[in-house]
Amino acid sequence: MIRLSTKPFGTLPDGRAVTAYTMTNDAGMSVTALNWGAVIQSILVPTPRGAVDVALGYPDLEGYLVSRGHLGALIGRNANRLGGAFIEIDGRRYPVTANNGENQLHGGKEGFDKKLFTAREIEGGFAFSYTSPDGEEGFPGEVSLTASYTLDEAGALTLDYRAVSTKDTVVNLTNHSYFNLNGGGDAMGHLLRVNASAIAAADASSLPTGELRPVAGTPFDFADFHTLAERIDQPDDQLGYAGGYDHNFVLDKAPGALAEAAVLKGEQSGITLTCSTTCPGMQLYTANGMDPSAAPGKLGRRYLPRESVCLETQYFPNYNNLPAFPQPVLRAGGEYHEVTVYAFSAE
Repeated sequence: MIRLSTKPFGTLPDGRAVTAYTMTNDAGMSVTALNWGAVIQSILVPTPRGAVDVALGYPDLEGYLVSRGHLGALIGRNANRLGGAFIEIDGRRYPVTANNGENQLHGGKEGFDKKLFTAREIEGGFAFSYTSPDGEEGFPGEVSLTASYTLDEAGALTLDYRAVSTKDTVVNLTNHSYFNLNGGGDAMGHLLRVNASAIAAADASSLPTGELRPVAGTPFDFADFHTLAERIDQPDDQLGYAGGYDHNFVLDKAPGALAEAAVLKGEQSGITLTCSTTCPGMQLYTANGMDPSAAPGKLGRRYLPRESVCLETQYFPNYNNLPAFPQPVLRAGGEYHEVTVYAFSAE
């Protein structure tokens, strides 16, 4: 039986209370999420050698308010980059907030990661809801969103996203958890397998160019398990642009089907994370841009580059400039519904 509990997690400058919501299964695995940004603040995975917190995060609300990086947050309305900071629907162009040079990144200046959600208990977890006003960050339509986080007895954390809009718009959500399956230290010894035959090749601004580049014979070929360290510094234009891995993998799966995207293994802890999703893409990010001067994380740690791995399920970045890419258009009266599962096990 999944046990649910809550506790205060601080107060916003305007006086609104932030709460931590915890789900615990009978094996002792627990997941804590906040109603601030629908952040996943911790994931404690039991192992024969003790529980390991595999998600980077902050011990208090202040860390989330002053630091960048979107640790554990729900990202929206649009995950990743929109080149030129616009969306286009049926030939009509809508400018959206630019916050990454001339581009938009992760929903704009105040994306969903900076919103206070309402929360309620559901079977196995909690549902976090937010209503985004028409025109917020430039996006058309009032969007009503619910992100349901549930835990099961087998160790699977399911993120179920649903949204409706009053106008035709776009919705492209992801979770921005940074994983270290050893609980800390360099994560480049982690082993990774990805179910993808191609990446969306990007330019020096991290914007996909439209080329779907086959991964076979390149440092992006994770058809079999490889450590991240093995090829991350090899001569390669894509790795050079990003300073490591920060690329959208084109998943080998049927559109809309819930299927395995990636498997990540902690070489020290024996913890395995299997990521499955209904989304067409997954951004592999090795925390190349982590700011060492940011607020200290849990246990007072300063999080450094390459000490964590993000598996961000999504629609491909820069789709607004590339109509051949899958388009996350949500029609008025329709429903956006995507699911991502992070399943944990330990040896």
